[in-house]
Amino acid sequence: MPTSQSLLTLALTLYILAGCNVKDQEAITVAVYPTTQRCAVQEQTVDCAQVGTYLRDTLKLKPEREVVASFTGMDPGSKDDPILDRIAAEIRAAGFKNVRTARFDLQ
Repeated sequence: MPTSQSLLTLALTLYILAGCNVKDQEAITVAVYPTTQRCAVQEQTVDCAQVGTYLRDTLKLKPEREVVASFTGMDPGSKDDPILDRIAAEIRAAGFKNVRTARFDLQ
């Protein structure tokens, strides 16, 4: 059964993927598709290895902006898959200070 945190994370992911404008104080979610090694940010799909530079250089996000990397509900990945940690490290390497991962089980 999903926890309230997992439902909140899923709702935030769907909100961002729907193309809604994200306010400067809200966390930005990087939706991770582990089977394709692609990431989605605000309707834009990018190579996960480039997501940090995309957030910094294209979206011009501030380094203190909260960024959450999570599997998508349709492509949840396995709990042992290290891709979220690699993506979080890539985002930190691009200069972001407030980066976390969200792993949850929708079943």
